[in-house]
Amino acid sequence: MAPLFFSKPKLVLLLLLFLAVTGIQSIAFFNSTNTNLEKERIKLGRFLFYDTRLSYNQLKSCSSCHDPAFCFTDGYRTSAGADGYNVKRNAPSLINSVFLKKYTWADTTVHNFAEQMQFPMFNTDPKELGIKGNEKIILERFESDPFYKKQFSDCFPHQKNPINIPNIIESIAAFESVIISFDSKYDAYSKGNKSALNMAAKKGMQLFFSERLACSKCHMNVTLGKEQELYYANTGLYNVDSKNNYPSEDQGLYDKTGNEKDKGKFKIPSLRNVLLTAPYTHNGSVQTISEMIDIYASGGRAIVEGSYKGDGKLNTNKHILIKGFEISKEEKTDLIAFLGSFTDTGFLKNKMLLNPFK
Repeated sequence: MAPLFFSKPKLVLLLLLFLAVTGIQSIAFFNSTNTNLEKERIKLGRFLFYDTRLSYNQLKSCSSCHDPAFCFTDGYRTSAGADGYNVKRNAPSLINSVFLKKYTWADTTVHNFAEQMQFPMFNTDPKELGIKGNEKIILERFESDPFYKKQFSDCFPHQKNPINIPNIIESIAAFESVIISFDSKYDAYSKGNKSALNMAAKKGMQLFFSERLACSKCHMNVTLGKEQELYYANTGLYNVDSKNNYPSEDQGLYDKTGNEKDKGKFKIPSLRNVLLTAPYTHNGSVQTISEMIDIYASGGRAIVEGSYKGDGKLNTNKHILIKGFEISKEEKTDLIAFLGSFTDTGFLKNKMLLNPFK
């Protein structure tokens, strides 16, 4: 079932795009466009998002991997499922994800929250929430709770049995669609407050947009919640056995398409809150932003020993923009200062987005 956001009139879509362009922060402005029914579904989705009863063993919730305390990530290299086993990839932030056209690290067919939720809910190897095969017992938990019984009935008034998996997905998607924040220093600067950035950040901004570094050509639009052309790229993190391979357990889009040129292609992430959301890359294998810049400066990562041995800068599937560049210590400091201007924790002031059980 498609998430609530995508079924709204075009007017609402235009208003959301307006928010992205102008940086208006107030969630109340967004809510003013919603009907009371939609507001109730967002409320229901918020409770479900934070409720561990949604996992088969009641140990995990959506927020376990998308915790507001970590900018809706979890701070781990790769996330862990309900059984404690790690999944393949790092949990991306949900902030402003409603503006994306592509979801997940390496699947071009996932275009919205509802489609994305199929993976954490129903994956079995490893289990994340472990809903598959446990639907009945999970639904019974919510059916026995007076709050949920009333809330589902209010949100889906024309359904005889509204407590069901599709309605759970739709409600969570409605909540995820309002996890919106445009309250960074760069947002303020782009709206005309030229004092929002200090001198180091302004120097870093020049580097970020320069042809020499070309950071903006991949990251700027996705960071600002705008349309972009390039969504997936091989950045030269691996070149296992010097055969263009990434580790066999995760070769990116290739695992879905079987196309050799797709080996190592992963979704380009937003840089919003980038200094707060380490570790980096699809598998969390880069620990610091300084190390990440060094990899780009080298044109790829060289691994000199072990099973992943190989020089990523020689990977012929690597995107043409990952060609390496010269950068001084002072320039690197300035660049990091500018990346810090994407720090955006305004959502922490909005209780409507935080854990209702606390």
